Amino acid sequence: MHFDHLFPDQRETGETQMKQCHLVMLRMFKILHFLCVKYHIKYFLCSGTLKGAILFEGFKPWDDDLDIGMTRENYEKFVQYVVPELPDDIFFQTPETDNYFKACHRVEAKLRDKFSSYIPMEDQKECKYHNGLMIDILVFDRAYLPNNFFIFLLNRSLKFFFENKTSNLPRARVLKFISKYSPFPLVYSNSYINGRTMIKKGANYFKEEEIANLIKIKFEGTDAYIPEGWHFYLKRKYGDYNKLPPPENQKGHHSASVPNPFTPCNHTKVLDWKFRSTFNNQAI
Repeated sequence: MHFDHLFPDQRETGETQMKQCHLVMLRMFKILHFLCVKYHIKYFLCSGTLKGAILFEGFKPWDDDLDIGMTRENYEKFVQYVVPELPDDIFFQTPETDNYFKACHRVEAKLRDKFSSYIPMEDQKECKYHNGLMIDILVFDRAYLPNNFFIFLLNRSLKFFFENKTSNLPRARVLKFISKYSPFPLVYSNSYINGRTMIKKGANYFKEEEIANLIKIKFEGTDAYIPEGWHFYLKRKYGDYNKLPPPENQKGHHSASVPNPFTPCNHTKVLDWKFRSTFNNQAI
């Protein structure tokens, strides 16, 4: 069986360009979910995608990415078992696979669609890393005190020592050491808070009991998992998470305009949609 048969690419059926982008990301997510279930790897929706799942049972209408989280242990299983089985039109982006994607980036790994691209923001025009439509994979380590300022300081320290390396493994080893030997009660967080402006934003962490159990929900009509303690996480992160931003702020944060689902970025790991009929996806 081929992934194209099990999860056909339906981006051309989207009524708008943004809906076409959502179909691209949804297909990548369905493949991720399928393989994670196959290998008993626990993941969960987080950040804006979790908020969208609660409020819209799917994407926020203006969202231009998809966020999932997993603990370090599950992420390592993901790299070992899931990544080798990804179809050839999905690029697994890390510092090891993309020379322009720095270690200690705010997001440790991404799945990128090879046919599409974001429209670069002004401060991104010199970036050379793969810029296809994405699923962010946020890796949560139980190595942080429940405070944004502490999370920021720890991440900045790790970035100072390890950003120029070609791997996140040294950073991961430090976080594992903290998790194992810290005398303080710790929470799960990730490298996302590494800018000063983020300190003032809602607290971006999970308590251990909130993330211990996952529950299954429907996201855009397909199965997805969220943490049992999702309410407390969203309340910390967004305050009144039921309140929508004003219309002028209802826009994506990764693209200068709506991403292009049919034009790839300038990277070596891309594919041309025009020649898709000659492209054979990897078998399961």
